[in-house]
Amino acid sequence: MYHSTTDVYATKRETVHFAKSLIIGAKQVESKFITQSIYGILKSGSIILKNIAVALKEPIKLKNTIDRLSQNLQRPFSQSITHRYTKKMMAALGEEPIILVDDSDVIKPHGQAFEALGEVRDGSSRDKRIEKGYSVTEIVGLTARQKQPISLFSQIHSSWEKKYKSANEVLFDGLRYAIGHLKKKATFVFDRGYDMNALFDFMHKNEQHYIVRLTEKRKIFWKGRWFKSTVLRDSRKGKIKTNLTFKENGKVKKKTVYVSHLNVKITASRKSIRLVLVYGLGEVPMMLATNRILEKKEDVIRVVRDYMSRWRVEEYFRFKKQHFGFEDFRVRSLTSINQLNQLLTYAIGLLGLLADKSETSQLFHRLIHNARALRKDIQFHYYQLAEGVVLTLAHAKTGVRDWIPIRKSGPRQLKMKLAC
Repeated sequence: MYHSTTDVYATKRETVHFAKSLIIGAKQVESKFITQSIYGILKSGSIILKNIAVALKEPIKLKNTIDRLSQNLQRPFSQSITHRYTKKMMAALGEEPIILVDDSDVIKPHGQAFEALGEVRDGSSRDKRIEKGYSVTEIVGLTARQKQPISLFSQIHSSWEKKYKSANEVLFDGLRYAIGHLKKKATFVFDRGYDMNALFDFMHKNEQHYIVRLTEKRKIFWKGRWFKSTVLRDSRKGKIKTNLTFKENGKVKKKTVYVSHLNVKITASRKSIRLVLVYGLGEVPMMLATNRILEKKEDVIRVVRDYMSRWRVEEYFRFKKQHFGFEDFRVRSLTSINQLNQLLTYAIGLLGLLADKSETSQLFHRLIHNARALRKDIQFHYYQLAEGVVLTLAHAKTGVRDWIPIRKSGPRQLKMKLAC
């Protein structure tokens, strides 16, 4: 038997309670907009305003709902809402947070009227061709129990913006924001595109742990001499054997690798760090730089595994684009685009918290059941969970209008008093 009424109620309640935890103290118009938008995005599985408006089922003309959503997107959200969201996500990261940093792109090849539409390299194309679009800087954390990616910072930007400085400036703004909400040290994981002295200096200055994949151009100081990183890499062999499970081109793979590590220095800040060399993962051994303390072989293996968890941020990007049609937004101003992206971030954040409670949450299992998932042994729950929400809320006869308290302003009829 399909318990549609119970499941719809439970899903609405979870969504509204999540939204209410973000909008404490916000004005009524903004509160209503945030709550309805999160619900509409999850119910429709889309970031197109028309689809969100249809999902809300308001007793007014559809055009009026779309206009209202569009007007609210043009106003920046209260900072308190973003801070509460980030604080909530940080609490789910556990005692030793792993935070993944990466860039993606939003391709709008036929766009004409989008504000500051620039040119980016299309990462999804085989030839990495240049297309019209925007860059996206994303910082996600992994939840403590189920290692699900939840966004801590997401910004869409373009070199064509007025007063635009650089992609690195956006990166460092995002890192400052994330670090400002941390209560303890975290490990930030970067791909080789971030191998730059400015990043190492920044991380040392802010006293955070990091794992950075190095390029072959990097020079390393070891035993009183400077070496090209490839010389050290090719002159050694892995001594520590371990097995890795990771995702590549959408497929889960398992490989046996061999790992070595050295105490070295790099040109940035001349501080002592550890060089971790990984053999057997591909044709070219992988080089990782970290400032974490490596006292035993388990510490070395954990650095490699923490770096390999990067596939989750790539899966996060793919999920945004495939399930919600992230690249198909129709709003044109960069402010509206970023506001819409922020609302989507909130919606996925809710999915992340639900997925992390998979062992104890009855709603999680009901949504997975309603999604009619074929596979149970998965590590990334978002697709099944989001599909379960869409299919469950398809039975909803109303939106969340009745769940939002109406401001009591008293009678509006003018009263006249006669002075005697």
